[in-house]
Amino acid sequence: MRRTAALLSRLLAALCLLALLAGPAPAAAEDPSIVVADFAVSPAVLQPGDLGTITATIRNTASSASLTETGNLTDADGGTIASTRRTDITVNIERVRLSGGAVEVLSGDNARVGAIGPGESVPVTFLVRAPATDGVYFPEIWVEVTDGRSVRKSVPLNVNTQLALLKKPGLTVEKTVPDSVNPGDDIPVRVDIRNDGLARADQVTVAVNSSSPGITPKTPGTYHLGTLLRGRNATLDMVFSSDRRAPLGLNTLLLTLTYASADGTTVSQTETIGARVQGRADLGIASLSTDPARIAAGDPVSLVVRLENTGTDTANSVKASIDLPFSGSTDAFVGRIEPNNDAPAVFALEAAGAGTYAYNLSVQYEDDYGVHTHEEALRLTVQEGSSPLPLLAVIVLVLAAAGVVWYLRRKRAGGADARG
Repeated sequence: MRRTAALLSRLLAALCLLALLAGPAPAAAEDPSIVVADFAVSPAVLQPGDLGTITATIRNTASSASLTETGNLTDADGGTIASTRRTDITVNIERVRLSGGAVEVLSGDNARVGAIGPGESVPVTFLVRAPATDGVYFPEIWVEVTDGRSVRKSVPLNVNTQLALLKKPGLTVEKTVPDSVNPGDDIPVRVDIRNDGLARADQVTVAVNSSSPGITPKTPGTYHLGTLLRGRNATLDMVFSSDRRAPLGLNTLLLTLTYASADGTTVSQTETIGARVQGRADLGIASLSTDPARIAAGDPVSLVVRLENTGTDTANSVKASIDLPFSGSTDAFVGRIEPNNDAPAVFALEAAGAGTYAYNLSVQYEDDYGVHTHEEALRLTVQEGSSPLPLLAVIVLVLAAAGVVWYLRRKRAGGADARG
């Protein structure tokens, strides 16, 4: 019996020890921590007394902060089953406040955030007023956690200084273009590119394009200028050709500038060049005729001068005049002649004496360039007039012949009567 009791006692002690070993045991966990991961000030530079915001991003840096518990469960048959339970460990934030010092905190202080799980973040925004004096200030963000630990982070606040501004290049473009060009003429353009920024511009490229199909570049369409230092400039001389059918008015030429700034970012800007295409009228004589074609002295005559517009714009208020020493109308109003068209200038005259007359034709017209005058030196021949003497001689001869015939007939009739 004693041996049996000893065995039972040892068995009971072993079961108790086993039960203790099989009880729940905590596993190691990553310790969570709170940091101010990022912040942003808007606007980046405040003027004295201006309002702005400071936004802080608070993050739980632990990626797997959790508590793991293991244990044994007894099934219906009296066996044991191992079990595991994992619980995330959160960090409870009591409050977040901004210690501004000279910076006035208007709202957002003592913001209650609550619990933040592993890997989670939350933004907190404060409304502040900038101090009245220029400078850089460093208000502090305080994050207070439940277990008493706290985190502090200084935030620079720029008040009207250039310390925090990134120096960048800035390209300005000056264009020199003719006031106007006639369709079909070349368009010379000078482009001056200057770096008026605070840093150099790298990989400067200029691409040329035209929005009008009637205008095309004769010089290269792309220019690679390389590096343009601060305060330096580059000059480009370009030539564009225009077609005679190019639309009248303002035609747009585009310059696209691309360059790299100091931080490596690529900047693109578009410049516009306005090329004014303005047509010009050009009048000349298409034909000249008279009615009658053969002019005799004293004859009424119509002198018709057809004026042709070989230019690229409409000729308006067209008037023509001649200085022939004839009576009649020496001025003619034609009106409007469009490009590649003609119109007659008609003069009703009475021819003077026979001879060859040198005279001038003067044509006055208007276009967008102003009033113009076109002159031509011409000649007109007047033949001798028809005399009445030849006609009178013919009449006399006819009468004489008729008298002779009458006389001969009378004579024959008288002879016949005498014989009878």
